[in-house]
Amino acid sequence: MRKTVPKYVADKIIGTTKKDLRIQFFRASGAGGQHRNKADTACRIIHIATGITAEATDSRSQGDNKAKAWIKLVERLIAFYTKQMSQEERRMNSGWSEKIRTYHQVRGVVKDHRTGAINGYNETLDGDIDKFIEAMYLH
Repeated sequence: MRKTVPKYVADKIIGTTKKDLRIQFFRASGAGGQHRNKADTACRIIHIATGITAEATDSRSQGDNKAKAWIKLVERLIAFYTKQMSQEERRMNSGWSEKIRTYHQVRGVVKDHRTGAINGYNETLDGDIDKFIEAMYLH
């Protein structure tokens, strides 16, 4: 199943190099016979920058476990960076964009954030809001 990943997230994951990761192999625990107890088949991959880990111990093959751990790690990184991106978007949008107008008394300007219209500070306070009304009709 293919997933659509935002470009920001894809760039973060594609930019990951081997030096950003720590790969460890160890013996898996549990039943599995002699082969499982002798060979280091389990794999753990740690993304150093975020501390996210993924491990696989299912298969008797080290290569299979490494591939499964990679898949798990990428899924977790996608979830992490997507969450981080949505938090940044919320933080950026929570400032000026929630307000309808900003009154800059020092600069003598009033800006309507919905339309981008700008009017003089004193004119707006005196009730001359025709620029804002026209901008709303044109917008």
